[in-house]
Amino acid sequence: MKTDRPLHPHVVSHTHWDREWYQPFETFRLRLVDLIDHLLEIFERHPDYLFELDAQTICLEDYLEIRPERRETLRRWIRSGNLRVGPWYVQNDFFLTSGEATIRNLRIGRKIAEEFGRCGDVGYAPDQFGLIRQLPQILAGFGIDSCIFGRGFDRRTRNEFYWESPDGSRVLASFLSRWYNNFQRLSADPARALRYAAEAMDSMGRRKDIAALLTEAKANYNQFLGWAEDGEWVAYERLRRVVADVYEVEAEVVQTPGKKPIFAKEF
Repeated sequence: MKTDRPLHPHVVSHTHWDREWYQPFETFRLRLVDLIDHLLEIFERHPDYLFELDAQTICLEDYLEIRPERRETLRRWIRSGNLRVGPWYVQNDFFLTSGEATIRNLRIGRKIAEEFGRCGDVGYAPDQFGLIRQLPQILAGFGIDSCIFGRGFDRRTRNEFYWESPDGSRVLASFLSRWYNNFQRLSADPARALRYAAEAMDSMGRRKDIAALLTEAKANYNQFLGWAEDGEWVAYERLRRVVADVYEVEAEVVQTPGKKPIFAKEF
């Protein structure tokens, strides 16, 4: 039996942090320092602002080597839940590292996050070039029951499903079918913001309703995610006002729920 349920969009302000990529590590670290400096200022002005630091804790170490006097300030905002870190130490490539390395990655990441007062509880893996089939088993071993990832899955299928390891361990998985920056540089004009999201959803072949207009529309369920990441690693402070304006343009949305399929394979 089909039933309509209210749609609950969630827009996530975050950065995907490459510690070293097309520029040297120290160049990227300067950007990291600027990012976190700005974040701490935003938290003071807007105590309801939340930011996901790519589920990594190595960022904290890199930042504190330059700003050691900020340790207690970081601890304050991590403990409050404003700044989300962990459970990883670093975003590793699962096919280039051993299972033991992945387990130790989680152990170290969780330990550091907990020392700062709070650890993220989602197996977030936005940009890995493939995911091992044992990942649900490894996550479940740490009490983590969900996973968000960005590569290796068919974009034409549903975004949410249960992902199962050979031993039967299972996590709720969510695929970032429009990538981790689908709300990047969202227009401050609510009408343009709505058009942008509508066009993005239309390109995916999804039905063009308000569910599609507000977020990435994690297909066929009533919880939806939009990911706001700035390409220059700058905290997206104006996102708060943009989202509020969009909600003033459109009222409540309903969506028909569906059953989640099960996949038991690597991606």
